[in-house]
Amino acid sequence: MTARAIGAFVLVLAMASPAMAGPKNSVIGAGKLEQDMVHSGGTGYPSTFYEWWNRGPGKMDWGLSGELVYDDWTAASAGGSTRVAGIRVRTNAKLVRIGLGINGNLRWTLSEKEKPKVTNRVAILAKPGILIGGSSGSTFVFGIRAEVGAPVSIDVHERVSVVTGGFVPLTFFINKDASNFGWIPLLIRLGVEIKANENVAPWFYFDLGPGIGFGMGSNSPGSNASFAWRIGAGTAFWGVMGKNKNKSDSAGSPEMMESTAEPIE
Repeated sequence: MTARAIGAFVLVLAMASPAMAGPKNSVIGAGKLEQDMVHSGGTGYPSTFYEWWNRGPGKMDWGLSGELVYDDWTAASAGGSTRVAGIRVRTNAKLVRIGLGINGNLRWTLSEKEKPKVTNRVAILAKPGILIGGSSGSTFVFGIRAEVGAPVSIDVHERVSVVTGGFVPLTFFINKDASNFGWIPLLIRLGVEIKANENVAPWFYFDLGPGIGFGMGSNSPGSNASFAWRIGAGTAFWGVMGKNKNKSDSAGSPEMMESTAEPIE
């Protein structure tokens, strides 16, 4: 029912809107940035984060991000603590209780197809990163992230872009006093970006899919499986305090007008 409702909503928007542009600077989807620099801040689960995006050469965009993590970093898990077909399902113990993560963002927009009622964009995302924090057992943990994704943006309205696609945030945790552990979520995204005005674009996403865990060491619980998910909401903004705004403000100041006035002989 949920999938049908979303599909019907997208179809109605597509039929009602003659020109599809969507937000001009996508941070969770596949659209190429139009501005030289875009900022994005958001919160959700399992982290709160800030991203600094830059328009790159050709079809590439790049950026850096920092985040405060309070669960399993790349995706939280939901599951019990039992065995299914000889595989131990992951417990609710957190691999990361609290931590700080730093990531790099690389995105290549592969294709863009414009149609009378809709515009589709497809990209490839690479997101490497590291994390330093503590686990639920109050032990030091170091995380390594190698996320790849294929975001898809569908502009269904002049102000609305629906975002979907697949993401695989491969993560490996090195624990000081416990077994090392790997975590491989396989996520499908449902998200939206909205053009609030010329400089602000709120966004929301929900990623859901299976997660595969594997341990290394004599005390490792072995392989396990669980649902993996992550959710976030925030805003992208650009040009609010940019160079053009500062120049225009200074150009209209009395000091600037006085300095540029010609002397009277």
